[in-house]
Amino acid sequence: MKPNIIVTILLLLSIAIIHFGRDAIMSNNQATVSTCLANNSPILITKENTAYNNPNYYYDHPSIFVPISQIKRDIDQEKGIFWLKKEITPSDRLSTDNYVLSFDNLTYVNLTLINAKGEIEFSRKSGLFRKRKELARDDNRDYFVLNLEAQKPYTILLRVKHSKGYTPVYNFRLQTELDFVKKKQRGRIVHAFMEGAIIVLLLYMALAWMVSRYRPYIWIFLFLLSIGLYSIALQNFFIDFFFYNRPQLGWSTVSLFSRLAAISFYLLTIDFLQLRKLHTRYYKVACYIIATIGLTALLTFINNFYFANYKQSNWINITLGIIHMLYFSNLFISLWKKIDLMQRFLAYGSVFFVTGITAMVYCALTLQEQAIQYVSMLTQFFALCITMLLLIGIRLKLRKNELDYHQSTESIVQERTNELKKANNALYEQQIQLLQKNRYIETLIDEVNHRVKNNLQLLYSLGSLYKTGENHGTQYNQAIQSMQDRIHAMMLVNQLLVYNQNSQLKLKTLVIETVNYLRQMHDPEKKVCVNVNIEQDWLISTNTSIPLALIITELLTNSYKYAFPKESTFVPVINLSIIKKKFATTMQFEDNGVGAAEAILSTSFGIGLVKDLTRQIKGSVKIQQHNGLQYIFEFKDMI
Repeated sequence: MKPNIIVTILLLLSIAIIHFGRDAIMSNNQATVSTCLANNSPILITKENTAYNNPNYYYDHPSIFVPISQIKRDIDQEKGIFWLKKEITPSDRLSTDNYVLSFDNLTYVNLTLINAKGEIEFSRKSGLFRKRKELARDDNRDYFVLNLEAQKPYTILLRVKHSKGYTPVYNFRLQTELDFVKKKQRGRIVHAFMEGAIIVLLLYMALAWMVSRYRPYIWIFLFLLSIGLYSIALQNFFIDFFFYNRPQLGWSTVSLFSRLAAISFYLLTIDFLQLRKLHTRYYKVACYIIATIGLTALLTFINNFYFANYKQSNWINITLGIIHMLYFSNLFISLWKKIDLMQRFLAYGSVFFVTGITAMVYCALTLQEQAIQYVSMLTQFFALCITMLLLIGIRLKLRKNELDYHQSTESIVQERTNELKKANNALYEQQIQLLQKNRYIETLIDEVNHRVKNNLQLLYSLGSLYKTGENHGTQYNQAIQSMQDRIHAMMLVNQLLVYNQNSQLKLKTLVIETVNYLRQMHDPEKKVCVNVNIEQDWLISTNTSIPLALIITELLTNSYKYAFPKESTFVPVINLSIIKKKFATTMQFEDNGVGAAEAILSTSFGIGLVKDLTRQIKGSVKIQQHNGLQYIFEFKDMI
């Protein structure tokens, strides 16, 4: 809801409350003047004789009565029991024979109606402290319903005991039931309007708190709820509904609601102004006042319930009201420049709070107990005004918080964006540097590979020159060929690494390339059948590839050189298989050649090289002779 709408509603509400309240007060005063029993003839009064409490005694002894204007309103009336006497004759112009005899704030009233013959028509009981079961069906705590006949004289005897510490006011009013209902109806319209507005605002604050979870809504809700309960508790139906047979307890709890409202308002002030941070001294004083309100609430309840001294409790209320006025006046005068525009609405609400307390203190001092009939309307009116102002302030506060949050969010987003830009720029520069380093490294690697390749090729070419340049003998040429084969194996690994641009090689490709080269060098006519069995083209590391290529080169070279002599008649076959098992890799190499003696196997340079290379790659080898030589290798971490 927008603030201007709330202000408009507040103005309309104030105008309506002032209008209905003024009409209700004026009509009440007019009805009191026109219907007071003392208008036509004076009400007579006497103090009860402790030995006589029978109405017949006071009817038969008119001499003990004096006009009510002659009795002193002293302390004796606050404790004693008094009898009032009035002679009435209903007018024949009235359209109904039902009358209402009403009064204000008296605790115990016994009515006795006596006809012209001196006979008692009926006796009834009423009063604020009466149990409901003691009242007649049509009567209430503040009035009797009488059935009178026109033009017939009656004598009304009233036994009054007032137990609230105040001097009783005997403003008994006799009027027709229709006039009484009209008068009550106007007051009920005002109360209904106020209570309806309170209920609407309570629902609004409950929903607003559920949506925003803003804690001051809770304090305003409790404040307005307490005021609503306080106003309702001042009415008779509240006592009849909740304290059917213990009315004095019900009237004693009324002040608790006003104390709860005051505590809620102080908590709202502390929370909304953030008083603990804003001004520590005023925060501590507010805490002391809250504790004082709680203590006085307990003392007032005990005083009202056990001692029925409402007058003394009223002085406590007046003292607290003065404390409230002094505190809030000093608070906002001192902190006006330190609070923002939204928090100043709480100051405006405090002005209404102080004004309402001032009005109630004035009524309590001037009207005493009779102020109760105006307190309910005053508290509801000022509570609604305070609530509307506070809702405006809270709404503006929440709006400001939303704007601040959006601004802070935008600033944070902007800061994060700038940081991301800086990070991206730094990352871009790092990427450029990494690309330059990668290019430099690639250049170095290419240079190294090129030099390695050239060096290996140089060694290989030198071997070829030695073989063809001079006649060194067959054995010498075989040694050079073996060296060339090993060099070629290393050249092959280097070539595959450069081609793959990786630190791993394909096992099957390496084995087939090695086998094809050695067949071309040692068996160009392909007399020997070479069978290669590898399940998959697994990847192996560089540390494994060179030793493995040298092992296969050494085994194939030995087979080509020694396993198949020229005079042999069988078909030469070489089998090479690599199988991956669960925990290891098995490589098996075998030929069906002539084999070799044990002495040769133990002293051969090639066999020793194979064993050393196998240990280098964490493997083991077994050599068996069965229709040729068989090598069984076990490697743990080759694949």
